[in-house]
Amino acid sequence: MKKFLKYFLLVSLISIIFITIIFRQRLSLYYDIYRQYDLYKNEFSSLDSSSLLVGANTDDLKKETIQYKNTKNTPVYLDIYRPENIPSKGSPVILYVHGGSWAYGNSEFPKVLSPILKSFLNQGYTIISVSYELLNKNVNFSKQVSDVKDSIRWIYKNKTTYNFNVNEIGVIGISAGAHLSLLATYSDNEEFVDDGSLKEYPYKIKYLIDFFGPTDLSSLDENLAIKESIPFISSIKNKDEYIKKFSPINYVKEGLPKTLIVHSKADTMVPYTNSSNLYDSSKAFGNKVSLVTLNNTDHDLSNLGDEDLKNLIFKVLTFMINNSPL
Repeated sequence: MKKFLKYFLLVSLISIIFITIIFRQRLSLYYDIYRQYDLYKNEFSSLDSSSLLVGANTDDLKKETIQYKNTKNTPVYLDIYRPENIPSKGSPVILYVHGGSWAYGNSEFPKVLSPILKSFLNQGYTIISVSYELLNKNVNFSKQVSDVKDSIRWIYKNKTTYNFNVNEIGVIGISAGAHLSLLATYSDNEEFVDDGSLKEYPYKIKYLIDFFGPTDLSSLDENLAIKESIPFISSIKNKDEYIKKFSPINYVKEGLPKTLIVHSKADTMVPYTNSSNLYDSSKAFGNKVSLVTLNNTDHDLSNLGDEDLKNLIFKVLTFMINNSPL
């Protein structure tokens, strides 16, 4: 019996050591994210929940701003946050696409995501936050989708320069940014082309996280549109055709990237059915898609209680780690 116990303990110890070695980076990532949120918890608790979407302080991070395209003499930029240490297979990439009703917003990371993004940066990921031309009478959805699509193509074009691992590209979009990200990654190669010099490069991604993204524009209430978008809305000649073309639900097909959808039943701006219908449709085509349902949170994250916050962070974190090469 003693010999068996010694043998069992030895095997158990070897197994623990083996598992620790194999998953040491993943364990380190879990710990780093816990540490980051622990640093932010006092700040989170003192903020109004809607403030979690405002930009986080990234002064402690090294940032490089790059012009990634210039069509019709209008340059657009992306911010690159590069890791201190790059993995041997190259740096995985997380591309962030901001929201703002298509007509405002900037490339700052929201406070609620900052701890996760900083933790992945510490593990060798490159974080890129992309800007796109904002909506006005001369800029429409097509240009905005093309901007997001071209930013992915730019990553492929510059994979050697920045040592990107293009097999490990993830996209995170919030609200309008999620809408543009869905269209950019679900559409075909010949759709939403703007910069001809980037067209030859791929735009394939590994996964997409969609936060509160509009997927059926016919479900949106025009009366809730912000004043900056009213001239654009008024200029649309055939609204039915336009709505059909720019509703991501119409681009669902087989072979889509893994998608995590996050939405709240209490969203008063973008109805929850936008996400539930996208989930059902994508499932029917056999795609790998998951839906995280929040219960009390509005579109701007107001009324974000502890239960919804924990559910949000845990599900997003689990999805990202399960799709990590670490």
